[in-house]
Amino acid sequence: MEGHKHFSHPHTLSFHQNLEGAQLTCTGCNFPCTDTAVYVCHACHNFFLHDQCFDATRSLIHPSHPDHPLSLYSSPTYASGSFVCNSCNKIGSGFCFACSACEFDLHIHCAYNNLNPKRISNPPPNQIILKSHPYHPLKYLPKPRYSGSYSCNVCGANYDPNDELYRCDICDYDAHMGCTRLPETVRREDHEHTLSLLHVNPYPSFECDVCRGAIAQNHSMYYCASGCDYGMHVKCVSRQVSDQARMGEITFDLDMSRLLNKMRKLIQSYWALAVIMVIVAIVILVIIDSYYSNDYYSNRYYRNGYDRNGYYRYG
Repeated sequence: MEGHKHFSHPHTLSFHQNLEGAQLTCTGCNFPCTDTAVYVCHACHNFFLHDQCFDATRSLIHPSHPDHPLSLYSSPTYASGSFVCNSCNKIGSGFCFACSACEFDLHIHCAYNNLNPKRISNPPPNQIILKSHPYHPLKYLPKPRYSGSYSCNVCGANYDPNDELYRCDICDYDAHMGCTRLPETVRREDHEHTLSLLHVNPYPSFECDVCRGAIAQNHSMYYCASGCDYGMHVKCVSRQVSDQARMGEITFDLDMSRLLNKMRKLIQSYWALAVIMVIVAIVILVIIDSYYSNDYYSNRYYRNGYDRNGYYRYG
């Protein structure tokens, strides 16, 4: 079997015209490799490339960014390990065409589709199985057949009439095309730990730390499992923390500061009261001691024939 080398991988790859029935995901574009030609690394068992991703040029001039050439990278150039595509505004974690000087990034499939919309060597598979909905396969719908307002069961966002989607008619479960290939891990610049994808939110009540909105329990979310209790909607990964969230944090900090000041003043008051009570107790003890001392001397003088003033009573 002939071997093939690719710049993104250290091992030799084998070409297969069709791996029928295999549930594989392309490492380059994160699309399923169902019923398509694919390059496989038999040493790793988890590296696959569509032929289009394998043959992608290393550099191109793109009409959406004509000032600089875009270079093909096997992984995002950011510390977060992900990027936001400047064409579709979706998160990516695989191959990307990027201009590092301008921080301009494109999914590999978005770059080629915009260059030549008719050149699509890897159409979406007719059906897929998601980890968030493992019970039945989801069927591909080029356009939703809905007349009302419907939302994605992965991210919770409403559908655009032109959106492609996957649907399970049995369970009434829908997923945006982009939500079927979310990266398993992402990073944010404002958080020190890696965030992992929870395909189904296990928490009955969880507030997104970016937009402060509630995350529905049947939706997917990104969560920090490092003990931070930090999480967010999948659609909020690339967003900035909202002003409402910042105001909530500022209000919380102010409330805590006020509470601490009150507690400090209360403790100071208790200390002052304790000191006063100790002083009063000492004064009372002195008075009692003085009273009993006087009574003792009075009784002693009386028994010896002296009055209180020290005069002899019989003289």
